Amino acid sequence: MNKLKIFLVFLLSIIIQIAIIPNFRIFNVTANMTIAFIVAVAMNFGSYFAGYSAIVMGLIEDMLFSQVIGIKALIYYIIGFLVGYNEDSINKGDIRSGCIITAIATVFYWILNTIIYMIIGNFNYLTIFSYFKSSIIIEIILNILLYIASHYLLKKIFKKKKFRF
Repeated sequence: MNKLKIFLVFLLSIIIQIAIIPNFRIFNVTANMTIAFIVAVAMNFGSYFAGYSAIVMGLIEDMLFSQVIGIKALIYYIIGFLVGYNEDSINKGDIRSGCIITAIATVFYWILNTIIYMIIGNFNYLTIFSYFKSSIIIEIILNILLYIASHYLLKKIFKKKKFRF
């Protein structure tokens, strides 16, 4: 039953990222549900589970939206594995630490995505400065809001049993 819940939550996250979130633009910026969800999964389930689920979600997004397959999968894997690997040093119960990690992961995603596209040669230098000045802050705020929703959804679905005597 637990594997079925996990599969349904991933499916719901992918559907929200693909179908719903692109329709909601704030100042021409869309949020990235996948980053928020991967951070929430990494903080709750650990590095390997988050890394492998990040690869699957990244490959699905790459196949649907990208010209080059594997870039998002690689970046999501790095984010999921690093956040999950440091789960012992992160306060998992505190939502503030997840919000900070989501903000850092958003900036990390943007920087790494920019570097990879610069190497490939599929890049415009004017978009870096205009995006970094205004849009990245809005995207960070939107991703933090999505992280909070993902965190509470995972906590609600995967309740830990408490022993009472």
